[in-house]
Amino acid sequence: MTKTMTLRSLATITYIAMYATLIPGVSSVQRGLSTFSIHHHHAAAFVSPPSKRMATRITRSVHLPTSFHWYFSNKVSSSSSSLVVPFMANVQNVGRINNSSFLESNVIEEMLHAENSVLLATESQILDVSSDIIDPATLMDNVDLSIINDVKSLKAKLNIDTKSRLSHNFQNIQVVGHRGSLYHELENTRRGFQVASEIGCDAVELDVFLLKCGSLVVFHGGGDDASPGWLDEYCNIEGSILDYTADEAQSNLVFNPYFAEFGCGPEKIKNNEDAYIPLLEEVLLDAKESRLSVKIELKGPGTAQPVVELVDKLDMVDQCYFSSFDHERIALVRQMRPELKVDGRFKYKTGALFGNDVPYDFIDIAQRAGASEVHLKYDTCTKERVQSIHEAGMDSMAWFRGPIGMNEDVYTKYFDVGNEDSNMYHVVMASGVKSMCVNRPDVLLETLGRKVKSESDDIITDEVVQIMS
Repeated sequence: MTKTMTLRSLATITYIAMYATLIPGVSSVQRGLSTFSIHHHHAAAFVSPPSKRMATRITRSVHLPTSFHWYFSNKVSSSSSSLVVPFMANVQNVGRINNSSFLESNVIEEMLHAENSVLLATESQILDVSSDIIDPATLMDNVDLSIINDVKSLKAKLNIDTKSRLSHNFQNIQVVGHRGSLYHELENTRRGFQVASEIGCDAVELDVFLLKCGSLVVFHGGGDDASPGWLDEYCNIEGSILDYTADEAQSNLVFNPYFAEFGCGPEKIKNNEDAYIPLLEEVLLDAKESRLSVKIELKGPGTAQPVVELVDKLDMVDQCYFSSFDHERIALVRQMRPELKVDGRFKYKTGALFGNDVPYDFIDIAQRAGASEVHLKYDTCTKERVQSIHEAGMDSMAWFRGPIGMNEDVYTKYFDVGNEDSNMYHVVMASGVKSMCVNRPDVLLETLGRKVKSESDDIITDEVVQIMS
């Protein structure tokens, strides 16, 4: 149990620095713990360490949120008090730390005095450590987030009370694999969607373009939502996916294996026959067989009508959703397909996507477009917005940025959660959203207490079916 105490005349504070480095070939962020002591004279300032090099040692392996912004003590000295001072260092400075057994004292000093760094704890908020390991979530519950510059807390931004998070019933949340399961396989590929189905996702999200040959392909590309589909970073070539026919795209475009947006890593891209741009029809036929729901983002121009017609042709209306940031596209879907089901809900499900700036009248905008769902960026899913969506008779979904965007967010904006770890998912789920479109669906499934399926499960199932038949 922790208790509040003051710093007063204590001479030494022991820190445990939790830091992270990206290791080539490893898709997840690696974590380490290092200890070091810093001498000080009073609560208001830190002084230089006494030696040029301060030895630090990894003390133990502890499961922690991916984010490395928290510094805390996990070792209690029997002869003196160990204190915890939550500290958040400038990201650029933290990034200079490598995965070695020591830190240069000048780096430590620079971190502590960095202009953009923020000291979270005031004198009255320093915590006495009386257990071997401190749960970061418990630590956060004891820190006054109002003192963080720009409120660098996802919980605070979404108005979430984490102490009551366990009271929420999360079991019915729809798990949607963003572009498939992109940390396992290349995004927006048939294999990536198949893996999402195999591990237990309820649905996948994908992006669609209509090419000049009249074919619909699944692809994301660079650029923004107003001008998507660029190839420079995705394929190391100038131009847009719209410049190609489907045959040309599949034959000539090669994915850049070292692009940071591809969370699966280069080995899943180089010399991999599955790493190609698929036709939407191929993907939908796979989903029909596996009974996986599909959230189709109408990414490019002219996609609404041919996508709806393809879904009709394949008799997959019940499995498919149509969404777009361009609300005229989903309005066109509603105009073409206004049918209602027996329960009064729309037969053709459409989602109005919103980005960083959610208009005050976003409910009216979605309703005018005939949307049956509202899809909000994860860090705009306040409890109030989500509740208003449900009160208007629509469903809700939180969508997460791609790997580059999520790394940026946890390193610069939200220091109380990791990069799509269980803590982050708990915060967003506590807003009340009904679906979550995530890059790490396996983590979300585990967070929900659902078993993540493996290939061995499928093998056993196939054997049972053969025996029964």
